[in-house]
Amino acid sequence: MRRVRTIVIALVLLIVWEASVRFDFINQIILAPPSAIVMAALTDGVVFFNAFATTAGEIGAAILLAWTLGIGLGLVAGSSYRLAAATAPVLSSMFAVPLIILYPLLIVWLGIGPGSKVVFGVLSGFFPIALNTIDGVRAVEQRYFMFARSVGASVPQTYARIVLPLALPSIVSGLRVGTGLTVIGVLVTEMLASLGGVGYLISYHRTLFNTGHVYFGIALSLLMAVAVNLALTWVERRVGGWRVLERVEA
Repeated sequence: MRRVRTIVIALVLLIVWEASVRFDFINQIILAPPSAIVMAALTDGVVFFNAFATTAGEIGAAILLAWTLGIGLGLVAGSSYRLAAATAPVLSSMFAVPLIILYPLLIVWLGIGPGSKVVFGVLSGFFPIALNTIDGVRAVEQRYFMFARSVGASVPQTYARIVLPLALPSIVSGLRVGTGLTVIGVLVTEMLASLGGVGYLISYHRTLFNTGHVYFGIALSLLMAVAVNLALTWVERRVGGWRVLERVEA
């Protein structure tokens, strides 16, 4: 019954939305009617889905690199008080800089192809991931390192079995922020200067006032963001059994 009610409410909202634009209560340039969005999908769906694949590839590569570099640097810097004290302020200062000012340089160095989008996406997500990883590693109490030494654990074993699991809450928090910024970074740079991708098509159709196409591109972008969020949720659940704290204390 609840599902039927939800469907009915959604249909009513779509009808009101369509009618409000068709009868000029709302300017079509401001808000495209659902029929225009559907028509955009039918007429240029192949183009948009090819662009979707391009953007998804750029985002996937950028996320993978941002995660690898951010967690890697965070684990290394967090392993030493001096390294953390020297690295964290620099990373915090760089994170505060609007990275979009660097994009013209990336275009000069890498062109307007996928490379500049991936690098900008990596830069966008790298800093919060690295900073949160450093914080997570530094928060591990010394008694756990002493415990590891007492049982003869090597440094890799200590990090794999104790440090990384205990730092995971902070790391995952950084991944959520960093991944979101990576997605935004790729889409924004596609809108600014690109040869393809969903962001490029949104910007292109914006100049032509094709609001139906613009809204369809936005819908695909939202779909991409939802997919990334679901993947992150899956990762969080997969690492949900990391709690070695209780096992160590036992």
